[in-house]
Amino acid sequence: MSFVVVVLLTASKTQHTRALERLDLRVSPAISLAPASVVVRAIVEHDPQNRELEIVADSSEFYRRTVVELDGEQAPKTTELKLIDIPGGEYEITATLYTERGVRTSVHRAIMVMSQPVK
Repeated sequence: MSFVVVVLLTASKTQHTRALERLDLRVSPAISLAPASVVVRAIVEHDPQNRELEIVADSSEFYRRTVVELDGEQAPKTTELKLIDIPGGEYEITATLYTERGVRTSVHRAIMVMSQPVK
């Protein structure tokens, strides 16, 4: 029975690794004080099928969506987005890569911007 568990974990890791080969998302800092400046970097492997990259930053007090058109293998490998003076909250940062065939690959990161106490 433990052999089956090992096989399932390996298969899950393989699927996750394939997504990371196509798209990686780096967000820094992971924890900061409001108002915060956060740098989001989406790294996309060159592929002739790549058509669009969507980056979303979402919390209860803030929402930003940026869409970048990609020209397949000619597109830059790294797309950088700077979030300036964002308010406190728990944020989910999502990068989604769309291909011309409609395939979506998404990567998520969570960050925390801590509100400063009112004096």
